[in-house]
Amino acid sequence: METLLIALASFIPMLLLLVVVHELGHFWSAKAFGVKVLEFGVGYPPRAFGIYTGRTVTLLNHATVCLNGSLAAVKPGQVVRILSGETDDGDLVARYVEIRDTTGSAGAAGAIGRFAGFGGSRDDQERQDDPQLRRLEEVETDEFLRHEGRVREVHADRIVLADMIYSVNWLPLGGFVRLSGENNPAAPQSLARRGVGQRAIVLAAGSAMNALFPIVAFAIMAMVPHTELIGGAAEITEVAPGSPAATAGLMPGDRILAVGEELLDDPGRLPQEVRLGAGSEMAWVIERNGQRQVARVTPRANPPPGQGAVGIRFEIVGQETERRTEPPWVALRLGVTNTWDMLTLIVREVRGWFGGGRGPEFSGPIGIAQITGEVTQRGGFQGWMVVAILLSINLAVLNILPIPMLDGGRLLFVAIEWVRGGKRVPSDKEGLVHLIGFIAMIALVIAISANDIIRLVRGISPLG
Repeated sequence: METLLIALASFIPMLLLLVVVHELGHFWSAKAFGVKVLEFGVGYPPRAFGIYTGRTVTLLNHATVCLNGSLAAVKPGQVVRILSGETDDGDLVARYVEIRDTTGSAGAAGAIGRFAGFGGSRDDQERQDDPQLRRLEEVETDEFLRHEGRVREVHADRIVLADMIYSVNWLPLGGFVRLSGENNPAAPQSLARRGVGQRAIVLAAGSAMNALFPIVAFAIMAMVPHTELIGGAAEITEVAPGSPAATAGLMPGDRILAVGEELLDDPGRLPQEVRLGAGSEMAWVIERNGQRQVARVTPRANPPPGQGAVGIRFEIVGQETERRTEPPWVALRLGVTNTWDMLTLIVREVRGWFGGGRGPEFSGPIGIAQITGEVTQRGGFQGWMVVAILLSINLAVLNILPIPMLDGGRLLFVAIEWVRGGKRVPSDKEGLVHLIGFIAMIALVIAISANDIIRLVRGISPLG
């Protein structure tokens, strides 16, 4: 039970953090291009609670209809839903207004006039004939912006509305940014009305934020006071027969001083340097019996189980600890360097899948939660951050791939539109493709999660 609680307590905040980072990319880029943002949601509905913000001016005129009474009933503090058109100058004009109570249901205490007879006492035909007796959901049009918010100010010719909601939802498995007219160019201030370039930027901005997150995270880790191991040396204790280390003439007792042109001032970096050099010959400077020698070692990209890329075991001797805090300019450089090294390792791992090596091992939400819990138990906050960084990189890559339903799948349709000279794929056909992709993705997650559950029941760690 303790392990389960640690896994959940470490994984859920990590997932929400990465989702918020991703969605902020869509949010900021959409607002920069003048796209109307309706909701920034953490988690998936049903909604737990939300906070209305913003100051959207919506004009009123003689054609504005209050569906449940008179416009005089609209007061500051009320929650209203509005269908708005747009003037030639880009201003919003309310066409239909519906007063809602604080619980979100139409009508309630704010309703007056004919709304008192609305509900079961009038038949559907009468409601359709009289606009003031209709619900907002019954107004079918793609030319209006549907927005909801809390009234800030009421004037004779306009309503000032807080109509962007930050919501927290009950299912903590993702998040979303809801924009006006994502696939409907007729809607006011819609995403679909923007040019190909702007839509591509908005769609790609989420993955871009996930790609930038590791740089910032590594930099923060360097700036926060932390303990580092300094000095010491990596001493070989065992050499596997027939391994690259044996071929290079390495022996137990050898101390590794440098790898390539880099002095190994931190012996703990040796495994990473080996993985980065997999498949290429490396010059190792070693110390043997007080004498320095150079050994030519070629790490294997796909080593036998239990041997590692070089085929050695080593221990770190003579190492001390030191409290360090890096200045921002050094921390940022380390953030870029560490992120690049991690990307290099990921690329080489993927290449190994297609080079006859070990195939990829997939984990769903359950497996990732298990990994996060185990790493957090062993490595504390730094271990948690490393998993967050790896997961952020994976999300950046996965979301930019041309997979239906994901950002990359939507980018593919934008690219098709550009190739066709601005001719869009019909929204219903694009929607069908994304629906099929969603179903396939859910099926894949279920299959992977089933394997995660089997592994969890058998007590097998995903880390091996």
